[in-house]
Amino acid sequence: MIGWVILTAVLAAPAGWVLGHRTARIRIIPIGAILAQDETALAAADVAEFWQIVSSLDLDQPDDPRSST
Repeated sequence: MIGWVILTAVLAAPAGWVLGHRTARIRIIPIGAILAQDETALAAADVAEFWQIVSSLDLDQPDDPRSST
């Protein structure tokens, strides 16, 4: 009887490990990009972020009339 319990535990542990790792949230998905493509994508993201920040600035403020003499 105890032999079956040990055998079940020995077989269940690797099966659980494999099942747990196959259902993990992090998966490596190769997309076939090369280094130059990655750098281009990162640079484009930086440029887009820059222009988003610039567009959010309020650059059309009128001059303060008190500062003019």
